[in-house]
Amino acid sequence: MDQLTTYEKVRPDRMPQMADGVFSRAFEDAGAYYAAAALEQQATYRRYQPVGGAWSLSYDTSMLRIGEVSVHQSPLGSLGYDGSWLWAWGNERTHPPGVPRLSLAVWLREFGERNGIYEFVEPRLELAAFADPVGAAERLATVALGALRTRGFASCPLDNGARAFVIVDDAAVPEAGFNRRVVSGMFDVAVRQFPYDPRQTATGYLARHGFTVRQAVADGSLHAERHDGTTVAVRFTEEGFLATVSVGGPPSAG
Repeated sequence: MDQLTTYEKVRPDRMPQMADGVFSRAFEDAGAYYAAAALEQQATYRRYQPVGGAWSLSYDTSMLRIGEVSVHQSPLGSLGYDGSWLWAWGNERTHPPGVPRLSLAVWLREFGERNGIYEFVEPRLELAAFADPVGAAERLATVALGALRTRGFASCPLDNGARAFVIVDDAAVPEAGFNRRVVSGMFDVAVRQFPYDPRQTATGYLARHGFTVRQAVADGSLHAERHDGTTVAVRFTEEGFLATVSVGGPPSAG
């Protein structure tokens, strides 16, 4: 997963903690970087395997079926009826340590260790303090999807009131490509969910789509280009909010 190392930072001396009802700033920073591309990919996955209809989930076969569509999946975590989140690698009864299906969840934990992201390292998180525990769990899954660069995530209701979250790592699911007509909208959606650093939102999204990104010294705007001639310019207000997004280059590109 060498393509993911562009985000990684120097590991802090102390792991930041997570306050009740609030995610750590390290997590929010990662969310800002990955959110736009992750949300775009999640929408692509949902078109491939729409929600609704009968479903079945098997950890033994690593398959998730919804309706008539089946995909390969890896366990991510679960949200209990009491609002507690348990990472798959921390659930030794269901997922014994060392089983192959834990490889993505363990990679994510190690990513959290390298980048000081408390939420990815602590085996159990209490999300009941959040106004919307399910929404908080989906934010965890969104950042996980972006960091892992897989094809989507899904959550399935269990008989005990809990929800199982899995990462869809099936190559049959299309990978979202760059679309110049939606880039500005993707930034807006991502910033609403992860508002701390719009500059990182733009940088992460463009890097994900193969752009080389540089910052103009004078006004702090971002300028990006890639091999097919597509260019993107992103400008910000003095307060750091997104102002304008301009896409140029050949119409056939992007």
